[in-house]
Amino acid sequence: MKTRERILRVVIQAFNEKGYHNLSLSDLAVICNMSRGHLAYHFKTKENILDDISLLMTRDIKRFQSHRKDFVAFYNLSLDIRTCRSLQKSYPFVFRDSSVLEYDSIKNVLTTWSKEVIKRNLEAFAYGIEVGNVKEESFDGLYYQLSVNAWLITYYWITQNSVRSVGDKEEAEVMVWSTIISHFTEKGLSEFMNYYGEDFTKKIGIPIQQYIDLKHLL
Repeated sequence: MKTRERILRVVIQAFNEKGYHNLSLSDLAVICNMSRGHLAYHFKTKENILDDISLLMTRDIKRFQSHRKDFVAFYNLSLDIRTCRSLQKSYPFVFRDSSVLEYDSIKNVLTTWSKEVIKRNLEAFAYGIEVGNVKEESFDGLYYQLSVNAWLITYYWITQNSVRSVGDKEEAEVMVWSTIISHFTEKGLSEFMNYYGEDFTKKIGIPIQQYIDLKHLL
């Protein structure tokens, strides 16, 4: 492994554990087991490190997206969700810190990718309507909102998970699909269940009847 690559691997882990702003270059040099000057030879500033991390994020996105299907399909929506979740697991410090998210190279990567995701979601809905898998819009803009909501749920999953402490009890992919499946036609729902399995809906959450039955205990 090249020195620059090794530095990035160690630094990313340190940022994930302690936060971007809690570590100076001198701290990072110690963590990397090298002198401050040696680290500065490769990265003069912490911002330079973020620039390289943005390149790694772009590489990771492209690696995931290489598995996309050539035709418009909701499989690709799930792939986008998994792509975002993978980024959040690899670089949680980015998604937990708004100032890091606002840094130009990081923001450019996530802004470009987010726009592409929302556009592809819209394409999937449009295609679903054309082939009879998705109902017509009950009001204008419904599927645009669902396309954005799918992105929002996934993009901010790490934040809401931290606040609500749900751990593995809830999954971003299941939550996104729970907002969509009610808009499938019978044909679309049948194809969805054939692909994801009949037990998929059992993962969605607590049935409202269970809540009604137990609300006197809450």
